[in-house]
Amino acid sequence: MSMIQGPVRVRFAPSPTGYLHIGGVRTALFNWLFARHYGGQFILRIEDTDEKRFVMGAADDLMASLRWVGIDWDEGPDIGGPHGPYVQSERASLGIYQRYAEQLLESGHAYMSFTTEAELEQMRAEAAARGIKAFRFRGPERDWTLDQMRELAAQGKPYTIRLKMPLEGTTTFTDLVRGGDQISVQNSELQDIVLIKTSGMPVYHMAHLVDDHLMQITHVMRSEEWVPSTPYHVQLYRMLGWEAPAFVHLPVVLRSDGRGKLSKRKDDVATNRFWERGYLPEAMFNYLALQGWSYDDHTELMTREEILERFSLERVQPSPARWNPEKLRDMNGLYIRKLSADEVAERITPFLSDAGLIGKPASDEERAYVRRLTPMIHDRLEELGEAPELLEFFFRDVLPQNQAGADAEGVLTYDPAMLIQKKTTQEQTLEALQSAQRTLTALSEWDEASLETALRALAEELGLKPGQLFGALRVAGTGRTVAPPLFETLAALGRERTLTRIANAIQALS
Repeated sequence: MSMIQGPVRVRFAPSPTGYLHIGGVRTALFNWLFARHYGGQFILRIEDTDEKRFVMGAADDLMASLRWVGIDWDEGPDIGGPHGPYVQSERASLGIYQRYAEQLLESGHAYMSFTTEAELEQMRAEAAARGIKAFRFRGPERDWTLDQMRELAAQGKPYTIRLKMPLEGTTTFTDLVRGGDQISVQNSELQDIVLIKTSGMPVYHMAHLVDDHLMQITHVMRSEEWVPSTPYHVQLYRMLGWEAPAFVHLPVVLRSDGRGKLSKRKDDVATNRFWERGYLPEAMFNYLALQGWSYDDHTELMTREEILERFSLERVQPSPARWNPEKLRDMNGLYIRKLSADEVAERITPFLSDAGLIGKPASDEERAYVRRLTPMIHDRLEELGEAPELLEFFFRDVLPQNQAGADAEGVLTYDPAMLIQKKTTQEQTLEALQSAQRTLTALSEWDEASLETALRALAEELGLKPGQLFGALRVAGTGRTVAPPLFETLAALGRERTLTRIANAIQALS
């Protein structure tokens, strides 16, 4: 790409204000793909300057979520690097941001604002009363001397440091996602934003920009919601005498209904929820890569290596992407089916342990049993977390409701009426189960082929359709009308458990 010159350094800088939003992972992934494709560096930085919204432990969750998807970093808070520290509160304690704020004050590009929040709200209200829809703050201190400001500050008057935006002219920048088109904003439409809060902590506008410069970031790749803020950042770079990085604003990810962007409050988009439900990281990697980027107009399933090789900014679309949980679920199912049965067995074992169906850790015998059961549900799994429900009757007792005690725990129950199949009576079902009990008791070999041969012959002998006999046996054995193939199920249940469950069914109908 002609727009890529020299070493590439990008960053992902989440705020530890809660779980990592899946849209944030998409942004991180695009940064990572860009860096890796061009042999550059990907930096992780924690932006924790929002003291009010800080959540303890959120940074660890953020890093765990990124690692789960398969995103690693070359520099970061846990591994260090030449530009550390990589946590903004730690950098603030070193006076890094204050140093450059003082530079801006000295050069006349910033000023101390003593306007209180109450006064600011009054200004907004007065502007609204005059019909001004967009209130743009310009502090009276813009015209003060620095000595005047310092004198008032020395008296203990709280203040913020605000950027002194030009009143005339335009601010222009280039967005690489939009084909290099220039975006221009009239400076009269902008306001004097806060750079340093009264607490002394920098806001995002100041902190990220200083960090990006000091960490030698070449491309700032972030969501397009930051486009309106970019003119302020362009001006800050100019005022500090620094070269601005290239700007890459990625399309937002809309909700599945297209009504607004994905929301922490309205949507189930916590990244850790997906691994808890049993989504494969490779499926999530693939799906997220398609949220705003495509290789062509038809290719969707791609390996991590293929995506990395093919990724380019030219194929990033400026139009919004749309989150489709059903498509993600379908893609996850496809990835599950690409795994071998043994791989699936290994991956569902923790879910079975967490559900209390097998030990934690699982014994060798339990693992072997899970491997035997897995082929029965392999093609039905869309999420690994569905495995416990699909397999639980192999591990828990199954009883008709009229035989289960009120306090029975860990027992699966079913309505005896479920045993009676279409166009059969209770008497016919009872006779069929009794005949099946005798046939299976006498069976010399307990395997799928022997079970199928014997039960198909029995259905013919009884004058029943196979489905009528098999349906009753399925309910008796599993407590369900829908379950894995009958003969595989009975073989895996074993002779003793199968005959016990049939006997219970007979008793329930008697």
